[in-house]
Amino acid sequence: MGIKAVLWTSILDRLRFAWRRGCRSSAKGQAAVEFTLVFLLLIVVAWIPADFGLALYTGQLAQNAAREGARIAAADSNLLAQTGTCTMPCSSQPVKSVMAETAKRFSSALMPGATITVDYPVGTVVCNQLVRVRVGGNYNFFFYRLLKMFGVGGNLATTSVVRETTMRWEHQAGC
Repeated sequence: MGIKAVLWTSILDRLRFAWRRGCRSSAKGQAAVEFTLVFLLLIVVAWIPADFGLALYTGQLAQNAAREGARIAAADSNLLAQTGTCTMPCSSQPVKSVMAETAKRFSSALMPGATITVDYPVGTVVCNQLVRVRVGGNYNFFFYRLLKMFGVGGNLATTSVVRETTMRWEHQAGC
């Protein structure tokens, strides 16, 4: 083997080594890009059911709060002074009032600006008068607000949640 062949082989070996090293470093970059795209897709796929589950959970909490509020209101002898509406967290209400007790059983973080309404009497009956407690507000879907930031139009960010329970008031005169 002559000098030219040795030099040519050495140059080719260096070019092959540089090319392989360049392929390896770009393969790392490609893997990082692929991981980022797949990771974002997995977050979207995992977050949508979680967001809807949280909305259902919020509705269940609202129903439980309305049920507990109606139970407390049905047993309260001073109900006439406690009817009306308050906006969460209902801090202006007396500590042991029906609205304050209902507010304790519901998180205002899930439905900011939720309202609690206590109605008495419900209907026009003289005997078996009823009391109604309603919890209502808007649940804000996080994922739709995220889509709105990326330019997806439509009013999908909130859904109305209204739950109410009606019970017989226990402290009425015999009929």
